[in-house]
Amino acid sequence: MCEVTSSNFSELLPSILKQIDESCFLSLDTEFSAIDNHSTWKRKNLKEFYKQRSDFIKEITIFQFGLAIFSKTSNQHRYHVDVYNFYLHPTSIHSIDVKYIIQSSSIKFLSEYKFDFNKCFYSGIPFLNQTQEQILFNENQQTTELSLNERQFLNVLFEQINQWLITAQFGDQMKYDLTKNSKDILNDYLIHKEIRRCFKTIWTKIESHEKEKILIIEHITKEVYEEKLQDKNNDFQLFIQSSIGFTKLIQYIRQNYRKPIIGHNCFLDWLIIYDKFIDILPSKFEDFQMGMNKNFVCPIFDTKYLASEMKEYLFTRQNRSNISNYVEKLTTSTSLSSLYDLLTSKYYENLIFLKPIIEMNATDRYQNEICTHEAGYDAYMSGVVFLKLIYLYKQKKVVNKIDFHEHQSIFDICLNEINRYKNRFYSIFLPYISLNRYDTYQNFPKTLQQCLVVVKHNHDQLDMSDVISHFDSYCPMEYELSRNSKKIYLLFPFEHCQRRILNDYLNHPIYKIEKFHWFKHSLFMQYSFSVSIVMTGICLFFLAKRRM
Repeated sequence: MCEVTSSNFSELLPSILKQIDESCFLSLDTEFSAIDNHSTWKRKNLKEFYKQRSDFIKEITIFQFGLAIFSKTSNQHRYHVDVYNFYLHPTSIHSIDVKYIIQSSSIKFLSEYKFDFNKCFYSGIPFLNQTQEQILFNENQQTTELSLNERQFLNVLFEQINQWLITAQFGDQMKYDLTKNSKDILNDYLIHKEIRRCFKTIWTKIESHEKEKILIIEHITKEVYEEKLQDKNNDFQLFIQSSIGFTKLIQYIRQNYRKPIIGHNCFLDWLIIYDKFIDILPSKFEDFQMGMNKNFVCPIFDTKYLASEMKEYLFTRQNRSNISNYVEKLTTSTSLSSLYDLLTSKYYENLIFLKPIIEMNATDRYQNEICTHEAGYDAYMSGVVFLKLIYLYKQKKVVNKIDFHEHQSIFDICLNEINRYKNRFYSIFLPYISLNRYDTYQNFPKTLQQCLVVVKHNHDQLDMSDVISHFDSYCPMEYELSRNSKKIYLLFPFEHCQRRILNDYLNHPIYKIEKFHWFKHSLFMQYSFSVSIVMTGICLFFLAKRRM
């Protein structure tokens, strides 16, 4: 695993692009500045679901981007993987000053998994989307309005330049340490622009040496100045390239990559990739669908959706009959870590005869460390799960032996079998969320068959965010709060989640969990029963009075 920050991004980018060109598929994951817990409270159709998620994405930013690059080797079943962790932070240049939400629960969550916020805030790679890039181009055509601090900085610099010009000869150079003096008051391009605007016999360039940034000022003739001025747009292009930063990697993938890209439960990941690196998210899902098809012509696979579609091969009773209860719990969950544990276990080894072998560099710390919720490690796990799933699907689906083709690798053979699952994302509300225009079953809702009721032993009101933090890790579910806020209904499609929750909270000191029963928990049934008792009493009273 390689950590990439603003200090080594430019150096590493060419080798990363070369590895991408030679890969057979990419796997990705992201870490956000906030967690969207409230999106699962109520059931939504696709239109409402997309609007809620896109509004949330526009308010947050991305802190970390994980990329795992999987490549074939000379051995048909052996794959090599290179993993990168990119620390990101939005570009801040004049009018491009991004505001975003930082959620305390998200910071706490990332801190528990040893996320390095210093690398994000101090050394994060900048990025821009197309709208922000256009704003910078437009501002370049206009006169820049400088703040008081920026003017003070330039006044001090101009005074030193004037003193130096008194004795300087043509060809002489003056060096000014921007690291000590500017403190990032002005970006590099504006420094060049303002100096060249005020001095017609000097030219500037900036050199970086490790952590030092030096401004080189050269005394030249007016004729040479005029010649160099003709190429001033080159400086602006260099400035734009440094400002878009990580977006260059996404642009390269958009323009050149045609092989699969993998993620796990990754609809939200693709929303933030679109919003932060491509353009502002459209207001309608249909426009987002069209934009994704235009910008990414490669197939996209969601391993959570794949696992849910392949459950008859993964989770059959026959497969689970001779394994421990611990493994049985793993086989009923499609969370990333559970799938990874399952598919790298002896249980998986016994399911199929042809198995992919995944190798990484011997010095990679992921060889010996479990780094869950680090974007690079999660991207690596997603890629491993994808490989093992497609091998399993091919060998369990075919009745006869696998047909090997002379000019087609086993990876390509397995990939062809799952082509119908491409560009679909997992959803608890719908069978899937699709980027394919030909898919016609997106709005057919899933049935949530299981329901549990959460109450407190002391019958106090419930805190929705606290309840979500307790139960969100079991499986995707909906949360519905009663009118008096003393009950929360958990709705989900899987019976195994119900068993696990009831077992884990059997003697919980705060919460009492029960299966939903219409007569006991439905207010309508309780009111109907009460009314029926009252009406029966009134009828008996008048009947008895009439007989008297």
